[in-house]
Amino acid sequence: MVKLGIDVGYSATKGAASNGLTVQFPSYEAANTASKVDDLFKSKTKHLVRLNNGSRVEKLVGEAALQTSVARGIMGQAEKPDSIHDLLLFTAAYLLGAGSDNLADLGQVDVVLGLPVDYLRRQRDALKARLERSVVWVSVNGGPDKCIELNSVRVFPQGAGIMLGVADPSSILIPGITVNYVLVLDLGSYTTNYLLFKFEGGRPQLVPECIGTLEKGVSLVQQGMADAYQEKTGLPLPAYLAADAFRQQQIFAAGQLIDLSDAIMQAKKAVAEEIAAQIRATLKERMTYVTATLLAGGGALLLEDELQKMAVRTNGHDRPLFPRLIVADNPVFANAIGFLNACMSR
Repeated sequence: MVKLGIDVGYSATKGAASNGLTVQFPSYEAANTASKVDDLFKSKTKHLVRLNNGSRVEKLVGEAALQTSVARGIMGQAEKPDSIHDLLLFTAAYLLGAGSDNLADLGQVDVVLGLPVDYLRRQRDALKARLERSVVWVSVNGGPDKCIELNSVRVFPQGAGIMLGVADPSSILIPGITVNYVLVLDLGSYTTNYLLFKFEGGRPQLVPECIGTLEKGVSLVQQGMADAYQEKTGLPLPAYLAADAFRQQQIFAAGQLIDLSDAIMQAKKAVAEEIAAQIRATLKERMTYVTATLLAGGGALLLEDELQKMAVRTNGHDRPLFPRLIVADNPVFANAIGFLNACMSR
């Protein structure tokens, strides 16, 4: 039986499987507008998905969807639409090697998923009930139709997977100290999840009153860039160009090369300051005793430098707000890998 850890994020879907495969693609879908001349130009449609769970649908998923003008995502929606969430989930499962085209073998899968901390209580049971024991036929990119049955579905808080994915917890602890407090920051596109762990005897315990979700993330940096583009051109930045513009920090439009680097830098600073201020206000004196801060998520590398600069003044001296800032190994996949570890340990 294949075991999966899948992180259906607001910007990208990431997954890891017990067979060693990983997958990542943008969390977008669109009606199938694949060109009939794709073969002529040797292009690859990623991903064309056919899904049948009683009614058959055909969609573009991921990068292929983003290149259309009708792409739909889940950004900004506290409750992800079932149809989009499940399409992303089963696409990832298929690409991770799940499923069977043999009617005698239903291709059973165990999976661990994540939800933002503050949404977990009100959404977990409904998500589990909807997905567990569901049977769906899936084909991706013209591959064989495969039956995927979700045998077991567990739902963890986003950020918990980051701690579960740490190969050697002692590497983030201060030797010789009996009790360590490690703050996990899961910096996503739409949300930032924070979780404080108490390490005693080398084992992590979640501090229940020190966990939560901020509806702030990397998308605010991207929005700052888009606002600057519109100010310079008078035009909104199309979604299908946003990722390239953000990566290159510039874009050619309206006959000129438009530099967006200053806007991105200013937006990074503003977003990091907002996140830091809210976490400090929430955790209060607990921040004084944090021995390490573990960063992960799509925003970890983007905001690491800005968070590193954050300081508080105590007795006339500045000290880091986030002491011993550590970026998790493979920060984008950290939750998915931790979810997979939890799935395999059962």
